[in-house]
Amino acid sequence: MAAARAYRVLLVEDSPADAELVSDLLEESREPALELTRVDRLAAALQALRQQAFDAVLLDLGLPDSQGLSTLRRFQEETGPVAVVVLTGQEDAELGTRAIQLGAQDFLPKADLTPGLIGRTVRYAIERQRSAAELRLMAAAFESGQAILITDVQGRIQRVNDAFTRITGYTEAEVVGQNPNILQSGEHDRAFYERLWGELRVHDHWEGEIWNQRKNGQIYPEWESITAVRNEWGQVEHYVAVFHDISRQKRLEAELEREASTDRLTGACNRLRFDTELEDALARFQRYGTETALVMFDMDHFKWFNDTRGHDAGDRVLREVTDRVAANIRETDTLARWGGEEFILILPETSAEGARDLAERLRRAVGDTPVADAGHVTISLGVTTMGAGDDADSLLKRLDNALYRAKERGRNTVCYLAAEGPLKHCAT
Repeated sequence: MAAARAYRVLLVEDSPADAELVSDLLEESREPALELTRVDRLAAALQALRQQAFDAVLLDLGLPDSQGLSTLRRFQEETGPVAVVVLTGQEDAELGTRAIQLGAQDFLPKADLTPGLIGRTVRYAIERQRSAAELRLMAAAFESGQAILITDVQGRIQRVNDAFTRITGYTEAEVVGQNPNILQSGEHDRAFYERLWGELRVHDHWEGEIWNQRKNGQIYPEWESITAVRNEWGQVEHYVAVFHDISRQKRLEAELEREASTDRLTGACNRLRFDTELEDALARFQRYGTETALVMFDMDHFKWFNDTRGHDAGDRVLREVTDRVAANIRETDTLARWGGEEFILILPETSAEGARDLAERLRRAVGDTPVADAGHVTISLGVTTMGAGDDADSLLKRLDNALYRAKERGRNTVCYLAAEGPLKHCAT
């Protein structure tokens, strides 16, 4: 086991006799090893502290270049945090008390010095200085941008910080003594909280995403870390929860996901998203046998329209047609831009008859009402349903054949191809 590091002590004393006395007493003390550096001027002390870190300073207030409490004030102004013990004469006890009021850790009358006293005083001064620094650090952390909630072992809230109030809307007075379950949103089931507490009991720590509720009833997501704090006997005394609101992060993630899966021009799903949705629909059909239909459509004579009216007009027509189709389908249906002017619909829990009826409604919704600056626009539609043995390639090939048949029959037409057998239905 490595030996403890010796305390580095700076002695600032201009009297050679007093300096020698203090040095001898420190050597005789039973405290941990001390490394002593001696200087006889305040300027020399400040220079030494700029060159090396010390754990404690024994500071005489009667120096050739500085006298009285101004010595301590100047010392504190020009150095970082260090434990200061003031050395005084017997008649200067009141001066020592005033030095403590100004920030010194302690004072020692020179006439009362003993090895045990000086050793203990230096050690206690160092420990108090370090404790004070830790408390300042903890206070700064407690008032950080992260919300902090501290409970006792029974789960009663004892402390919260300003960030907690800012995020949740609850003041400290409103929650002290309450259980943190006042923040529960109802978004998580009992099993979620059982897993949380199970991990906390085993590992003394849990971290994850959780949805809570503000005082005003608004439900929001947060990233939370909960830690059990144990005493020296290993017993849990407190739980400390640290969390921050991730609503903005969630919105950004949703926006990025939307951009990655959405066709920018029309707002319909893009090809990548469609492929995923189709694979999921096929998996559900193969597992549960739920009726699922697909519709493919494109705009008639769209190339001619683009060539004569321009691509800007063509884009406006694509957006208008997409909006009309989207207004006539369910939230559970998937509308995707397959490419160019071609679109595909995935219709879960839809029979062949239901899909043909929907396709006919879409044909009329697009063709019966003129599009601004474009006049009447028509679409042709191919319809099919999933069948045993279908995969994505066979399904899309059959759907494309159905659309081709609709165009063969003069466009502005709905054609249905069954999973097996010949053409079943075409209507204009």
